Amino acid sequence: MHAPAEHGAVDVQDVTQAIFTLAMAVCLALVLSTPETVDLELPAAEPPSRFVLRPGGRRTFGALGTFAFAILGLISSLGASVLHGTLHTDSHLVVGLAAFLMFGSAAAAQLVLGRLPLPRVLTVGAVVFPVGLVLCVVALYHPALWLYLVAVSLSGAGSGLLFKGGVERAVSVAEPASRAGVLAVFFVVAYLGMGLPSILFSIALRHFAVQTAMIGFAAVLACGAVVSVAVALRDRAPGPATLSARSARPS
Repeated sequence: MHAPAEHGAVDVQDVTQAIFTLAMAVCLALVLSTPETVDLELPAAEPPSRFVLRPGGRRTFGALGTFAFAILGLISSLGASVLHGTLHTDSHLVVGLAAFLMFGSAAAAQLVLGRLPLPRVLTVGAVVFPVGLVLCVVALYHPALWLYLVAVSLSGAGSGLLFKGGVERAVSVAEPASRAGVLAVFFVVAYLGMGLPSILFSIALRHFAVQTAMIGFAAVLACGAVVSVAVALRDRAPGPATLSARSARPS
């Protein structure tokens, strides 16, 4: 139990919660002030379909987001346990730094490489993501904090690129009138990928050492990401011009 704070002393937890509340209030204000990007005046005779995918887009839909978010969910939820049990550190700063580097690297990779064509974004993500996972395993077998931080940074960068490519892929395979619904389903699948693997990993820790569990986790995620990228690059969904040409042909 925490010792009671002395009279007049500032409780660190209270300050943390106050800062978090203020940040959430700012985010809420930004969301409310963001202009709507959806056409709210669609013809009533043609109600938009909520979920319609173009041909060739069903096999990889959501897979990229699932694998990309899995490592983010693992490090953010179980990273403290891994650091404490394997790298023997109880520092809250180090735990927060690992998560910060992972999410920050994901955002930085998207900003730096976001203008590249989709095939290149996915290819770079499919290379960097497994490398980061392999380094995570190495950092657990040969405990080194610096290597672990490098590993989660590379994993984060790769997951950021895979997620960005997954969003672009979801938009490209969605019918224009159902993009909002397709993206909503994509995010639901991605968030399931963030939560479910972490639960399975925690269950695996009851029966296996953390190093063994991480090997299996990394192998599944790396293979799944690479296969998803390969399928996505091979099965390119037809663009609007191709679909228009097809619909103009006589049946």
